[in-house]
Amino acid sequence: MIANRVALAGALLLLSITPSASQLRRPMACTEAVSVGLDPIAAPEAAKPHKARTFSLVSSGGLLTVISAGRSDYYECQTASPRLNERTPRNAIKCQNGVYFLLIDLTKMNFVEAQLNPEDRSEIKVSYGTCRGV
Repeated sequence: MIANRVALAGALLLLSITPSASQLRRPMACTEAVSVGLDPIAAPEAAKPHKARTFSLVSSGGLLTVISAGRSDYYECQTASPRLNERTPRNAIKCQNGVYFLLIDLTKMNFVEAQLNPEDRSEIKVSYGTCRGV
């Protein structure tokens, strides 16, 4: 009786930790709200406003394809584990390729993207925005 309860609690815990398979399989369209990067030259006060970048995400297995402006980038993904001070696990995935890092929160449907290029230290950019299912 107790073993059945423990097994059921363990199964429920595992289901709550892993992102829903349907959330990962459906394509998403994401819109960048804010993008900040290091700019080696001081921008003038009348700089043109930020134009929102949109891109599509398609997941297949442990790979994520990001399609933006006719270009496809491929990322390796895994579930994001909670920090030590967080009690509940996240329903999020973290993906990376050589220079780009992407964290997608599947509960709130938002993302954070970072571009870190070790060959050019001035080429650092962080952006975030929202996603929606297509």
